[in-house]
Amino acid sequence: MQARQTNRPSSKPILLFRIYLSSINNKMAINTRHNFISSEPIVPIPHITLQQGFKCEICETIYKTKRGLMCYQRIVQKYNIRYKGLYTLSSQAIKQFKADLVHIIGSKLKEHYSWSGKQTITFPCLESLFFGVFKGHIHYFNRRNHSYKCFFHGPDAYSQLASLFKNQNWGRKFFSNDQQTFILLFNAQVPKANYKKKSELPRLMVEWKTKSKRDAKGNQTSA
Repeated sequence: MQARQTNRPSSKPILLFRIYLSSINNKMAINTRHNFISSEPIVPIPHITLQQGFKCEICETIYKTKRGLMCYQRIVQKYNIRYKGLYTLSSQAIKQFKADLVHIIGSKLKEHYSWSGKQTITFPCLESLFFGVFKGHIHYFNRRNHSYKCFFHGPDAYSQLASLFKNQNWGRKFFSNDQQTFILLFNAQVPKANYKKKSELPRLMVEWKTKSKRDAKGNQTSA
């Protein structure tokens, strides 16, 4: 197959899942590392009040005033409104893609504890598919490179995604000897203050973006 050349911008849209995996059996935890894994519905953005400001519980950004946080929440809500020209897929197509996502995630859930830790899953994905599944949960949008991000963490994150995917075992795989591997989105045994960096917190980040390559003469190619 020959590469297609063009002087016009071209790119390949991809979807990235950054997850944290953990393995346990019926007796003890095998993994002891804490450094991992409009008219349309809008999910309310939870927040907590701090002595020094107001924090968004999803991205943990702190604002000095409640007004600043509310302004940010209104901006985030706009990210979840379908823009004109974005194709709307059928409910059956969205349902099938959710099932495909669960299958792809499951392929990363290996039996041995050595697979525990931070994992990244990357695969091609149309923007309309991403938006059809995650609308209402989009928390970041970059207009310059047209990329989206969703964040899921905390005690209710797993059940939230189970409801989204219509599958209670979307992030869990069972093996013999009562062993299981699962995606870690919250660890009640480790205080949040123990994590040196926010990026070390157990969570799932879903990112949609485009990728392209440019040769020495400035021509861009896409597969």
